[in-house]
Parts: sequence; C-alpha cells; structure tokens
Amino acid sequence: MSLLNQERAALDGFRSARPLVTRSDALEEAAANRADTDRPVEELVWTTFLLRTVLEAGRTVRAVPPSVLELKRDGSPVTALERDIELEIKEALEVFEPEAVFVGEESGGWLHDAGWTLSIDPIDGTWAFLSHTETFSVVMNLFLEGQPFMGVVASPLTGEIGYAAAGGGTRLVRLDVLGEGDQGFALPLGDRDSKKTLVNLHPAERGSRLVSAFYEAWERRDVRMVRAPGGSPSWAMLEAARGHFTYVNEWAKSAADPWDLAAGVLLVNGAGGVVVDLDGQPIDPVGHIGPFVASVSEQQCSRVLSIVREALSP
Repeated sequence: MSLLNQERAALDGFRSARPLVTRSDALEEAAANRADTDRPVEELVWTTFLLRTVLEAGRTVRAVPPSVLELKRDGSPVTALERDIELEIKEALEVFEPEAVFVGEESGGWLHDAGWTLSIDPIDGTWAFLSHTETFSVVMNLFLEGQPFMGVVASPLTGEIGYAAAGGGTRLVRLDVLGEGDQGFALPLGDRDSKKTLVNLHPAERGSRLVSAFYEAWERRDVRMVRAPGGSPSWAMLEAARGHFTYVNEWAKSAADPWDLAAGVLLVNGAGGVVVDLDGQPIDPVGHIGPFVASVSEQQCSRVLSIVREALSP
C-alpha cells in the first residue's frame, strides 16, 4: 500500500502549489525518484506531468458546482467547466512539450501519427457528474507515433487515480480522505482466479436484450451480481482492472475517438487483463465500434462473452 517515490513527489508538488513542471523539472525529478522502479525515464517524465495535471483538473472539478452549458447534437451535455479544463491542460502541455499535439473532447483535434499527442476528456460521464454520482472521471490519453503510450483515469469524488503505460503494470493511487494517509497499489487487487463473476453492464439505449440476458444469468447463478451504474467507461475499466468486476459495453453508436477508450484499455492490460470484442480479439483502442468486454480473468471473460454473444445473436 506504499506510494512510489514519484507518486509521492507529484502529490507533494501539487499540495505545495508549486507551478506545473517543465520537462527539465520532470527529468530531474525522474532521476531523483527512480530508485523504486525500473521503468524507462521517458515514461517517468510523462508520469510526473500527467499526475500533476490530473490532480489540478480534479481540484477544479471539485471546486465548481456542476451546471449544463448546452446539449450537443448527440444529446449529451457539455459544461463550461470542461472547456476551461481543456484550455488549462493545453496551456500546461505547451510549456511542458511544445511539439506535442493536444486533442480535447470539447475542443476537437485529431490523433497524429508522428510525435506525441495528448488526448483528454475533462469529464467523462457528464450526466454522472451533473447528478453528483462518483462514476464520472477525468481521462488523459498519451500517444506516441499514433499508438497508446500512457493512460490516466481519475475520480475527483473518490480521490483515486489509476495510471498505466504500454507494457507496464497498472497503479492505483488513493488520496488521503479520512486521515489514513495516501496509498498506492499495484493492480489487480482482487483474486484473478475467483469464480464469482460480478458484472458491470453499461446502460445503453435499446439495450434490453443484454439487460434481460444478464439478469436471467443471475437467476441461474451463472453470475453472482449484475449492476448498471453507467458513467465513464474508462472509470469502469479501471474498476475491472481492480480485479472484481467484468465490464460489458455495447459501444454501438460510433467509432471510439482518441479520448474514449485508450486509457481504460491500458489500465486493464497493465493489470494482466484483456479488453476484447465478440470474437475474443483485442479491441482497437482508437476506432473500435461494437460490444466489448473487459476483465482481468480469462475464465470470467469467457463466461460473460458467451452470454453477450447469445443475447445479441440475430
């Protein structure tokens, strides 16, 4: 439950209100705090920036009462706060890595094939945010040469941050709320081989077939629990990375954008799990369309996939 040196340094910098780091600051900090990790320096440098930035964004979210600015064409809400956070992070990125491309869910942009791209969703699960539900999150996706490099998912309400880099493990940082002290964990926390299949089913329009199928499976005791809190898919994938729930999402409206799924996929993969389509193949973190299942347990993933396939078969 101990924090890594770099995690502790990021929290200390945030709480002491030191300005957001420059790249040279991050390099210096990485060199000073890499005694407890063998991760590459470039990963540590970006970890410092991403942790500090997501902490700042989380504090902004907690400080501003939620309110709807307008509804987008797809009926989803957007708030002025989201646009403000995107601008703040874009300005911080310009100082940290001027050549990096910024892409925001509200401000737009596109994923580049060369160099660094930082894509964010300042409030993923805006309806959950507006209803004061803890299932929304701040999501940051870092790409190198068009491929996922790091992902960060943070809940401003619970004070938890999950992050992972491609090819590395997944970490969960839990901020001190009740005097217990800050804590850090390597995921998963649950028993990967547990036979208790708990399902987190993402709500969807015209999703009655899946809802019925999973509640029937619950009645048959093929699964032990079914719930559908909704909110941020990335937060739900961090929950899957913890090792207890298997997450199911129909994702049928449109192809995933750079700010949608990449961070969550890295978190699940880093915890030793998979995010797969109906054929059991790993999904494309950018561009995926159609149902997917995320789990750290191969056995539970297979069991849930069979239920989804049967429910959605013509």
